[in-house]
Amino acid sequence: MGPVDLQYVGEKKIRALNKSENGLGTKVIHWMSKEMQRWAEPFGILDIAGNVQSKTSITPAKDHSQSHDAAIMTKRDCRTVFIQIAQQTRLRSIFLKNDRARLQTDLVPKVLKQSSFMSTEWEDRPSWWNKSQGESISACQDDVDLLVGILDFGYGGFDSMVDHDYSFCSKLSEGTEEDKKTFTRAAVQSRINHLTRELHALDDSEEMMNLVKKKQAKRKSGEVEAPSAKGPTKKKKSGGGIQSGLKAFFQKTTPAAKKQKTPPTSPEPAQDDSDVEIIDVKKPLV
Repeated sequence: MGPVDLQYVGEKKIRALNKSENGLGTKVIHWMSKEMQRWAEPFGILDIAGNVQSKTSITPAKDHSQSHDAAIMTKRDCRTVFIQIAQQTRLRSIFLKNDRARLQTDLVPKVLKQSSFMSTEWEDRPSWWNKSQGESISACQDDVDLLVGILDFGYGGFDSMVDHDYSFCSKLSEGTEEDKKTFTRAAVQSRINHLTRELHALDDSEEMMNLVKKKQAKRKSGEVEAPSAKGPTKKKKSGGGIQSGLKAFFQKTTPAAKKQKTPPTSPEPAQDDSDVEIIDVKKPLV
């Protein structure tokens, strides 16, 4: 898959990252990589670093004569395929989490008003896109139907999706030849990537808010506890030393008197020698 840049810092950098990955951005790519790790863990197909093990080529044909390489893809091709899989997977998870009524009345209208979404323009947008044909039709009906259609048919069934009974299908059939030429898989994928990117951002912020609420609820439940029979216990102060005043640092200290050591030759009086007579012995003269 390659590296994923998640440093959304500064307006210029945010715009650049939102336009990257064919308009899908890097956050959805990062979400997909974490999902793959979560799926691979129960099957034990993670390497020592915790990454999903991958194989870049099949077993050579000499070992299995019936196997052969279906396609040779570059790094760019592999990343393009991964982007499409990540977009479809993330969009499906959002649809499974929210019903269509909330998507049509709440989430998609919020996305269309986001400044980050408006900064990434859809160059091949038809002139009739999202223009309601009655009060019962939502202003974002075409976008909602496009998301539903791409999940139902996929990019491989794009031609079948265009012939379906979605809101934009009748407008496309009644439109000009230029609209039919520009309404291609590539043009549609750009719009779907933009919508998926912003829907992911809304869902991610909702998840964060729910997590904060859960933590606050746990803190409140922890504060309201039954009082103990002994009553509230006072918090013991940490046993630190007594801090000296500033005067102690400026007082003049007198040097302590040195202890006089008894010379080793001077005998220590072991007893009272007042009754002992001292006799001076003189050497005789020779």
